Amino acid sequence: MIKIKIVVSCLVLIGVIAVNRAAAATPVGNTEVTFRIRGEPETLDWTRAHTVVEAYLLMNIMEGLVTFDAGTKLLPALAQSWNISKDGKVYTFKIRPNVLWSDGVPLTAEHFVYSWKRLLSPVTAAAYAYLLFDIQGAEGFNQRRITDFNDVGIKALDSLTLQVTLSHPVAHWIYIPAFWTTFPMRQDIVEKYGVGWDYPGHMVNLGPFSLVTHDADSKIVLRANPKYYGPHGNVSQVTALVVKDDVTALKLYQAGKLDFLTDLATVDLHGFTGSRELRSFSQLKTGFLGFAIDQYPLSNTKLRRAIAMAIDKSKLCRMLHGGQEPATSFVPPGMLAYSKSVGLPFNREKAREELNRTGLSKLGPIRLDYALPNWDKAREIAEFIQGQLKENLGIEVLLHSMDNLTYRTQLDLHTYPLYDYTWTADYPDPDNFLSLFSSESGNSRTGWKDDLYDGLVFKGRQVQGSSEREKIYLNAQKDLLEEEAIIVPLYYEPNLVLVKSRIKSFEMSSMDYLFLRKVDVVQ
Repeated sequence: MIKIKIVVSCLVLIGVIAVNRAAAATPVGNTEVTFRIRGEPETLDWTRAHTVVEAYLLMNIMEGLVTFDAGTKLLPALAQSWNISKDGKVYTFKIRPNVLWSDGVPLTAEHFVYSWKRLLSPVTAAAYAYLLFDIQGAEGFNQRRITDFNDVGIKALDSLTLQVTLSHPVAHWIYIPAFWTTFPMRQDIVEKYGVGWDYPGHMVNLGPFSLVTHDADSKIVLRANPKYYGPHGNVSQVTALVVKDDVTALKLYQAGKLDFLTDLATVDLHGFTGSRELRSFSQLKTGFLGFAIDQYPLSNTKLRRAIAMAIDKSKLCRMLHGGQEPATSFVPPGMLAYSKSVGLPFNREKAREELNRTGLSKLGPIRLDYALPNWDKAREIAEFIQGQLKENLGIEVLLHSMDNLTYRTQLDLHTYPLYDYTWTADYPDPDNFLSLFSSESGNSRTGWKDDLYDGLVFKGRQVQGSSEREKIYLNAQKDLLEEEAIIVPLYYEPNLVLVKSRIKSFEMSSMDYLFLRKVDVVQ
C-alpha cells in the first residue's frame, strides 16, 4: 500500500513521500491478454504521440514523475517525492533510486532533461510542446528566441534530483509530469537509431511492459518487463489488435478472441444488460464538430453559428448506444467550468436566420467537405450531421472517410473545413480543454487565433481561487462557442467496456488511461 502525505498552504506542496514500490513487486505469471485499439498508432515516440490510440500503449510502456489512480488522485511514480516552493514557481523532484531501464541502465534526472529539451526543440515540432511553456525560457527556446538550453528552467541538480522553475505560478502544473510527452528518454538510444528508435528491438523503456512486435495495421505485442520497479499483476504478454469497427470487435469478443473491449458507442449492448461483463467508467471527454476557419466559407462566423444551432444533439445521443449526453460547454461534467448554460442551443429558426445574414445562399448552394476517421462511431456521427445540415439549412455535406494516419495528416493541413474530433483530458483541469484552442497550442486544427481568448486562458492558469478561475473559463467558453463558434460540442460519454470474467482488477481512469500493471488473470 502506498502512503502519501501532502501538505498544501498558499500553493505550497511539501514532502510527498511514498514507499518504494519495488519492495512490493509481484511475480508475473504466464498469461496473455488481448484487446482492441481502433487504428494504427501514428508513432510510439512519446515525445510526438498525441492520440488516444497511442495512449493505451504508452501508458503501459512508460511512466512519468507522477501518475493518477483510477480517478484524478495524484500519486508518486518515478519521483518518490517532490517539493513546491512557497512562491509556487520552483518544483524539485526526487527521482526514485534503483529504477532501471529495460536494458539495465539506471534512470537519472538527465533522462528527463533530455526528454523535455527534445519536446521543446523546434526541430521536433511536437504537438504538445506548449504543455511546458509555463517553464522559464521554454517558449522562447521552442520559438528560437533562446538558443542555449541552460537558460531554460529545467535542471538536473544531481543524478536523482530534477528541478523545474516556472515563469509564474500555475494552478494545475503538478499534473503535467503525469502526461506521456514528459516521460524520460534516453539520448543514446535516440541518437543511435534515429527515427527508428521506437521500433521493436530498439526501444528501451521503464514501464511494466516492453514492445516486442509491431505489425502495421494488424497488431502490437507487449511483454512483461522483468526490470520494472513496481508491483505487477500476473499478465506476461499483451496483444493489441487493430480493429477499426465496433461490430467486428464485438464478434471477436464474443468468440473469445478479445479479453476486454473499450469505447463501445455504436453497437447495441442490450444483450449484456445486467451482465457483470459490461462496465461503465466515467470520462472527462467531449466529442465535437470542428471548423477549419481558414477554409472558405467557414471563415464566415455567421455560418459557423448557423451550423452550431442546426444540430439537434439530443437526437444524436439517442441514436448512439454509449450512454451519451448532449454537450453544452466544451469543458465536460465533473470538471470546474462545466456549464449547461454555455454554447449555442439547437434552434432551427434562429439557425436559418443566421444563415440568411451571411448572404452566402445568394451565391448558390453551400457545399462543405467533412473529414472523419474510418471508425463506426465517427461515420454514424458524420452521417447524422450531414442529414441535420441538409434538413435544417439546405447545406450539402460531402463525407471523406480515411484511415487514422491519413485523417490526422489532413487535419494538420486544414484540408477539410469540417472535421470529427474528441478530446479526453490529459490532466484533470479545465486548462487542458481550453488551452487546446489557444494560439500556442500545437493540437488545434481550427486555424483560429484570438487575443481575447488567449488572455483569458493565460489568466485562468495563474488564478488560484476556484470561483475566480471558473468565471474566467466560462467567459473563455462564451468566446469560443458563442461569439466565434469555433467548434460545436456534441456529446459527453462514459466509457462502456466489456470485460471477460477471467480479468481481475481492471480499471479505466476518467482520462481514458488503461493501466495493465494492475490486471490479474484467473488461470
